[in-house]
Amino acid sequence: MTELKVGLLTLAAIISIVVMSLKVTQNQSGFGDYVAYRTIIPDAAGIFAKTPIKVAGINSGRIKNIELAGNSALITFEILDKVKITKGSILRIKSVGFLGDKYLDIFINRETDQVMEENTFLPAQSGGGMEDITKDISDVMIDVKAIARSFKEALEPSDGSKPLTNILKNVDGTTKDLKFTMATIRRMLEENDKKIADIVENFKNLSQNMVYETDGDQQGSLMGMLRKTGPILDDAKDAMGELKTIIADVRKGKGTVGRLLRDDEVVDQVSEALSGVNKMVNKVNTIRTELDIASSYSSASSSVTGLKLDIYPSPERFYRLGVVTSELGIDKKTQTETEVNGTTTVEEKIVRDRDTYRFDLQVGRRIHNFAFRIGLIESTGGIGFDYYMDRIKTRWSAELFDYREDLGPNLRLMGDVQLWNVFYAHLAFEDLVSKESDNRAFVIGAGLRFNDDDLKSLVGYFLL
Repeated sequence: MTELKVGLLTLAAIISIVVMSLKVTQNQSGFGDYVAYRTIIPDAAGIFAKTPIKVAGINSGRIKNIELAGNSALITFEILDKVKITKGSILRIKSVGFLGDKYLDIFINRETDQVMEENTFLPAQSGGGMEDITKDISDVMIDVKAIARSFKEALEPSDGSKPLTNILKNVDGTTKDLKFTMATIRRMLEENDKKIADIVENFKNLSQNMVYETDGDQQGSLMGMLRKTGPILDDAKDAMGELKTIIADVRKGKGTVGRLLRDDEVVDQVSEALSGVNKMVNKVNTIRTELDIASSYSSASSSVTGLKLDIYPSPERFYRLGVVTSELGIDKKTQTETEVNGTTTVEEKIVRDRDTYRFDLQVGRRIHNFAFRIGLIESTGGIGFDYYMDRIKTRWSAELFDYREDLGPNLRLMGDVQLWNVFYAHLAFEDLVSKESDNRAFVIGAGLRFNDDDLKSLVGYFLL
């Protein structure tokens, strides 16, 4: 009897375990009442009857049925009654891990308390699953391959050329040339350090002398002497008194001039003549000039002195007249043929002139900050280009000309920087395109640049 009770009890326990296992397996969402809803999705791949349905990340429902509805999948699913699906909620299809296992996630709309009725349709939305990520990665890889193909074509064109190698060679050559140029400039500056210091010292002394002479309070200065010349001022006052007397007589018609001015016909003729003179003077007044005096040191021709006059008949048009002299002139090649016993020998010599003069005669046009010039540059034909940086009072120039025979064109780059008032510093590089490094030279110096206003102020300051 005892064995029978134990056997029945054991059998009942086994049956209970089997029933509970089946119940739990069939219902992974928990126990309780369910409410059925439906949704339509375009693709149900990876969704099965056991696909979990989660709310807030917790299993809360199960799929009852999946069937075809037209070209879409109709899914009927159940959600625990205790989970309230409000209107405006959305069902999302998401993936888990890299294997692409899917599950349904319901996003509850918490802005309303209205619960959706049973068997109503819940809008579905595809989430960022692994399929989308894989597709995006595939598109990105296609773009990467296209970029890599273009980059490879640019580095190794089909014609067999090697542009990258050529670029590296050009960069290396440019670096060597720049290094050589900087070494040359450094060597020139070191070799001519005393001469450059002398030039700077001379201009410093010139500036100090000009400041001293134009200061009326300095003892013995030119302006001080002019201000202390009392008799001159007295004579000027007497002359003004006599001039007033003459003018008064003229107004009364006294004297020849007075009678002429009182005659209407003469007055009209004088008025016409003065009108013509006035028109001529107005035209002359519209002409603007700029005078430039500079002294420089050149590593090729020692000291160089230049005088330039720019005439502006209109703001956009100008003419340049100038003269340049140097201690050492240009190199000229001479050939001498000598015949001895039927053998002709050609001897070539390079002769350099001394104290030479060269002239400028150019016509130019200025457009905003740019200016173009053409004409004679140092007695030979050439062209020039200027760029004005008025804000920092700097001018950059480039000139291409050839005043030498059989030595090729001369490319000159220049820069002028205004230091103080009419004083400016000058730096230039000559023969930059010459293949022979001995022809290259640098020029350093300073100068004075006066425009019409500067000349008027200077003359008026000395006369007042």
